[in-house]
Amino acid sequence: MSARLACVSLPAFPLQVLLRHHPEWKGYPAAVAEEDRPRARLVWVNDEARRAGVFPGLAYATALALLPTLRVGVVTLQEVGREVEAVAEGLYRHSPRVERADPPGTFWLDASGLELLHPSLEGWAASLRGELARAGWEATVVVGFSRFGTYAVARACRGVKVFSSPEEEYTAAGRVRLWELELDPEGVEALEKLGVRTVQDLRALPEVGLRERFGHPVAEVRRLATASVFDPLRPKVQREELVRQVVLDAPESDLVRLVFAIKNTLDPLLQTLARRGEAASAVELSLQQQNGRLMVTEVRPATPTLDSSQLADLVRLRLSSLPWEAGVVEARVRVWGTRAGPEQLRAVPVARRDPEEAARALARLRAEFGDGSVVRAVLRDGHLPEARYGWVPTDRVRPPRRLVASEPILVRRVYRKPVPLDALPAHRAAFGPEEVAGGWWVRRVHRSYYFLETEAGELLWVYYDHRRRRWFLQGRVE
Repeated sequence: MSARLACVSLPAFPLQVLLRHHPEWKGYPAAVAEEDRPRARLVWVNDEARRAGVFPGLAYATALALLPTLRVGVVTLQEVGREVEAVAEGLYRHSPRVERADPPGTFWLDASGLELLHPSLEGWAASLRGELARAGWEATVVVGFSRFGTYAVARACRGVKVFSSPEEEYTAAGRVRLWELELDPEGVEALEKLGVRTVQDLRALPEVGLRERFGHPVAEVRRLATASVFDPLRPKVQREELVRQVVLDAPESDLVRLVFAIKNTLDPLLQTLARRGEAASAVELSLQQQNGRLMVTEVRPATPTLDSSQLADLVRLRLSSLPWEAGVVEARVRVWGTRAGPEQLRAVPVARRDPEEAARALARLRAEFGDGSVVRAVLRDGHLPEARYGWVPTDRVRPPRRLVASEPILVRRVYRKPVPLDALPAHRAAFGPEEVAGGWWVRRVHRSYYFLETEAGELLWVYYDHRRRRWFLQGRVE
């Protein structure tokens, strides 16, 4: 089953944000200005304003002189960011993997396997678009197979579009006009003078010299528009809220016992943070008192930590400074996490290693399981990663040689046989690709390797097999 990708496009997103803030402007000519001053330029205008002769680039005062009924407002980057997050939260109800993208108002969703949960992908896409419409957003939803193909078609059409094959998507994306992709107008005009008006026309141009003559954005569109480019989804996975609640058997007024109960509640939250590769940057406490009053406070360690004793001590100091009116009957603990380094994730000190004791342990293993049971890795000549190492017997532990004292040693663990993946693991960043191609002398191979940084802080080594059209896990970095 091929991976499916959906592009959700909310066109002219800042303008839609402005009209949501001013619903009374619906049906009137409206525009978004850079700043609230007469010489500020208009950056977004609606259809009513365009029909009246007002276009982006006009000065605020000039536009009002041409159209006195024009409604003009300013939308800040913070307002756009808040609305992007609000839309993304709603999209998580339709797919567990959502990626925010530029320009604001563009989202990609993992649609793989959703046809098993819904009567059809068309119905799923229509339901998603309908929910956005009920929230006041105008949106286009395109379901296909590639990032560029779905985005290009979403920029050029309205409504819902579902492609049944990569070839159909490729053809439809080729018909999209270049000016619909928000490229530099001067570059698009220069291309049109050469008869290059659509994505398909751009594909036909030679890659050599395109970047120097027309700029990086045009060259990048041509690169992404080719069928051989694979650009994986890089979602921001919705996080589980780290909150736990404890109901006390009886109203608690003793500070020591209360802190002990909070620490027991805090421990599993810190374990969840550690699995994510994070440490606690703040702890919020909501204490419900017997008299019905709610007391809310927060503590912050000097540096993010997973040390529950340190956090419990800060909680004790904070609670001892607050006025108490009655015993606590219920406590709610919420932890805020941030990315942590190896020294913060290390729960206990690393014990000093004894080489002689290690050698004795290896001798016991050989005596019980045979001489071939203890081996070490050696490098070998090979085309594929799994063929570039082998195993030879060893009789002693050889510690790794640290090349740079200030950097941690990273170990790349390679699986003997790559593990097939139904879909990419949830990740916050992807690095690559590194292409491996060849093998014509035995069996032709074409792989695109990536390093994925997962939401839990793991670094996975995966590749996309172009011949099998499937993802594989090659190994991981520790």
